[in-house]
Amino acid sequence: MVVRVKLRIKSKFTNRSIELVVLANGGAESPKPCVVVDVETAEALNLWPSQGELYSIEEASTTTKAYLLPEAVKLELLDEGGNILSDVDADLIIQEGLHEPLITDITIDSLGISFSKGLWKHKEDQPNVIRRSARSR
Repeated sequence: MVVRVKLRIKSKFTNRSIELVVLANGGAESPKPCVVVDVETAEALNLWPSQGELYSIEEASTTTKAYLLPEAVKLELLDEGGNILSDVDADLIIQEGLHEPLITDITIDSLGISFSKGLWKHKEDQPNVIRRSARSR
């Protein structure tokens, strides 16, 4: 089962932020922490139209284009009450036509998330704390 978590994404350039449920995609690889969002989310952060560099992204069954804004955001992992569990500076990737925002393998690790079967824990959680996947829209 997949895991979704709630993040606060803060732009380092515009001082805007948005709370968003994202897919923790352990199969998506990246060399640095990043979050992949759609154009509407980038607009809400006042980061679209993008001044980022255009890249080709290889997915499981296709290749697509996306814009990379290095070190553009701070990601804050939120618990059910909106408290910050951890944070990380990250690249922002804007992908037109994206169906669901996601974080990559190294981002998952950097935020201290351990997950399986739709359940997850933060590395600082007490042993008895088990969190359920956040619900998408």
